[in-house]
Amino acid sequence: MSAYSRAYQGLVRGGMSATEAANLLGELRSETGAELSAGLLARATEMYGQKQPHDSKAIARRRTARFGAVRDAAQWLIAATATGRLTTTPQQRDPRSTT
Repeated sequence: MSAYSRAYQGLVRGGMSATEAANLLGELRSETGAELSAGLLARATEMYGQKQPHDSKAIARRRTARFGAVRDAAQWLIAATATGRLTTTPQQRDPRSTT
């Protein structure tokens, strides 16, 4: 049974409080983000980390820039999954409003 199923069953059957379920899901989200980030960095190192002897300086600069972009994306992924906010929520409007 997955941790998501355990949290759901715990909430439905009453064996787990809402706070415990929220904490469990938050930990799972953080772990998933860390694993994805580690995989992304490993792939970036594989693709852009090793400079080849025949690379020109321009190619080396492009490799470095690409690696930096992937590293920044990996850091964003960790931060976004740790906070639980992958996007910003749009402002909700009252449907009865005329503006």
